[in-house]
Amino acid sequence: MKWTGKKVGLALGGGGVRGFSHIGVLNVLEEEGIEIDLIVGTSAGALIGGAYASGQSPREIQDKIAAYLLSPEFDASTLKSIGLTFSPENKSFFRKARTFIMNRFWFVQAFFKQSILPSNDFESLINYFLPEIDIRETKIPFRAVSTDLITGKKIIFSEGPLRQAVLASCSVPGALAPVRHGDWLLADGGITSLVPVHATREAGADVVIAVMVDRDLSTSVSMETAKDVLYRAGEITTDALEASELKDADVIIRPQVGDLHWMDFSRASDLIKIGEQATRDSLEKINDSLPLYRRIVRFAGRFIRRRLKG
Repeated sequence: MKWTGKKVGLALGGGGVRGFSHIGVLNVLEEEGIEIDLIVGTSAGALIGGAYASGQSPREIQDKIAAYLLSPEFDASTLKSIGLTFSPENKSFFRKARTFIMNRFWFVQAFFKQSILPSNDFESLINYFLPEIDIRETKIPFRAVSTDLITGKKIIFSEGPLRQAVLASCSVPGALAPVRHGDWLLADGGITSLVPVHATREAGADVVIAVMVDRDLSTSVSMETAKDVLYRAGEITTDALEASELKDADVIIRPQVGDLHWMDFSRASDLIKIGEQATRDSLEKINDSLPLYRRIVRFAGRFIRRRLKG
């Protein structure tokens, strides 16, 4: 059903693997009959949001993730190899030694290349999840947020190839090479907008439901090297920008992702349930944020479903 009144927008934030919790959010919104008029995604939020906006159900996206993680293609990828180094699971002495050596190998490699991940690895993942369509063809209006490394400006894609826009939005600096697009050199949207609340407002949303899947700023950190200090400084900047943008959201859903690293696939299956729980915990706030006529229709729908069940 199409609504002619106030629009409800969903702002899906970045966070690598933690973005799988977005699927749980979408699951509960569908179950509760909460219709979304437009979706804006950053990084992982662009990948999951783009898949959903193109017409895939949360279950279809979930099944694709499960199949991809079991595929020979993923098993042989650098993406999996690097992800394993961040897993907190118990490791043998030889595995720990290998992790130590590989971490330093990738760190040194970063001084000589634009990225530590082969572009083909991530492009194949994007192509696996997303159809080859123009953004204007999505069933739900969709936007992907990226950052131009040349001008420093936030770039919002509202047209053009869906796959290319999502790839640009997901190009984490250092991990993936930036994407050349005309005069722009595009990298991860999280540089300028980790949770794209403002972009969702700009796209026409009157009510914005924001989903934050980034880790909270930890106070237990090691700063023994220059690399540690630089990384910490980046975390502080990102946290401040994110907090400023989240102030403009009507509802903030915060899946409890803990300290899961953005490339650690070891707990990917749990993240969907975590997203579902966070959304259920936020249902009262979500309902209060909706226009009155939507609340009435949603209440009527729930009443009818309950009567039919029993």
